[in-house]
Amino acid sequence: MFNIDEEDLEEETLEDQVFEKADYIGEVLTGERKIHFKLPERAPKVKVKSIKQPSKVKIIIANFKKSFSKYKEMSLARIIGMSVLVLTTISIFAFVIYILLLLLTGLLKFGLMGFIIFLVAMCAILVCGVLLLTSRYNHK
Repeated sequence: MFNIDEEDLEEETLEDQVFEKADYIGEVLTGERKIHFKLPERAPKVKVKSIKQPSKVKIIIANFKKSFSKYKEMSLARIIGMSVLVLTTISIFAFVIYILLLLLTGLLKFGLMGFIIFLVAMCAILVCGVLLLTSRYNHK
């Protein structure tokens, strides 16, 4: 499958390149364009002084200011959407933790064997989650 972007459509085609070369050769042969031979000039070597790295505190403060200004200029619709997403995420996590707590208390009635079953179930859930995440981001 070919991915064609707008940038690809604006590039010169082989036909355009051939016509451009042909025009150049024709202009040189007819005398409209003169050929100038010269070696390219060398760029002077510039000594680079070591640049001081800003301290980690300054970097953290700069990042905090940048993110604060980004959220300060956010539209009302985006803020409402983000708050809905945060509340939904928190409620889903709370529900899953509640279900897992019910499972643990139910399995603890069986004693140590129930606790071992709970640990195996938790490991299986975590492995499935990790596999889902890796397969999701592996395709990109």
